[in-house]
Amino acid sequence: MQDDLDQARAWVDADAPVLWLLGKTQSGKTSIVAEMTGQGYDEVGRGYKPMTQESRLYDFPPEKPAMRFLDTRGLADCVDSDPDSELAQAREQAHLLVVVLRVDDLDVKDIVDIVDQTRRRRRELPVIVAQTGLHRCYGEHDRHVHPYPFDGSCDDADRAGVPYPLSRVMLAQRLLFDRIPGTPPLFVPLDFTRPEQGIAPADYGAERLWDVLEQILPEVSERLRGHTARSTTIRAKVILPWAMAAATVNAVPIPVAGGLGSASLQAAMVVQIAQRLGFPTNWDLWREFVGALGAGFALGFGGSWAAQQILKVGLGWGTAIVASWTFAITWAIGEAALYYFSEKAAGRDLDHERLRARYHQALREARDRYKTLKRDRE
Repeated sequence: MQDDLDQARAWVDADAPVLWLLGKTQSGKTSIVAEMTGQGYDEVGRGYKPMTQESRLYDFPPEKPAMRFLDTRGLADCVDSDPDSELAQAREQAHLLVVVLRVDDLDVKDIVDIVDQTRRRRRELPVIVAQTGLHRCYGEHDRHVHPYPFDGSCDDADRAGVPYPLSRVMLAQRLLFDRIPGTPPLFVPLDFTRPEQGIAPADYGAERLWDVLEQILPEVSERLRGHTARSTTIRAKVILPWAMAAATVNAVPIPVAGGLGSASLQAAMVVQIAQRLGFPTNWDLWREFVGALGAGFALGFGGSWAAQQILKVGLGWGTAIVASWTFAITWAIGEAALYYFSEKAAGRDLDHERLRARYHQALREARDRYKTLKRDRE
């Protein structure tokens, strides 16, 4: 045990801030690391190194770490662990404590006690409480509120459009931390899902998390935040989940109803792609983008939308075609938007022919992509 602790101490003493992740199994810790590092869930799992029997360490990037994650796995469920090992090590070495709680879990007294004890020993240690899995408190027809409305204050419980069950449980969970000494924790509601789940966006609240980290660790946040703006990340965390969500919504066998929902999702996706590339949230960006694609796209888009609604009359087969069609169109719009706003952000003159070619190529490729995704899900 002592050898393990000595090795861990040398590891965390290196020149990189340590983020202590505290939470139950399946609370969303790995999802947060995946979001912050831009890596896949499986990649994050392989990158962890055992520190003690209950704790793991992860450095990113591995070759020259800018940030280290200390995952005290199991401490929330096994509070009888030796406080002179895992807990003591984490308390001494952490630069930031990130408490990860599923928002619908109110049985977190053990975790709150650990935070309380930690703050009594280190009152200056910043604490973020990530409230995860927001969609678990949604009704059948509820969706994420856009733009992201939460700022961590008590007003979060009364935000317009936030489902009542979510607002109540979110506030109740926060009240459990009222007794924590020192500066109050910073609360960040999150919903990080796998893109194939079709809950768009797959990284809801990511920008808020980065903003909070920037307050606490500005240099680290600036270095890592740029890592999430890559095209591959936008495809995985923005375009794919929006395309899956639009396909699901438009597959509802009721003409017009689902079509309006899918069209609004496509517009929201374009706005979010622009935001990821440095543009402020503005719904005029959707109209600007459609204008750049030209009248041909607008006519074709309108015609395909009408055709999809007619196909829904063919119950049993029409909705399946509509879902595939909607996914392909949404993916193609996303690829074209990625090209358009990347060029605009770089200050380059737009090549309208390349923009339209990007859209049509993506449209062709997306049909095969949807078949693969559907087969994998089944």
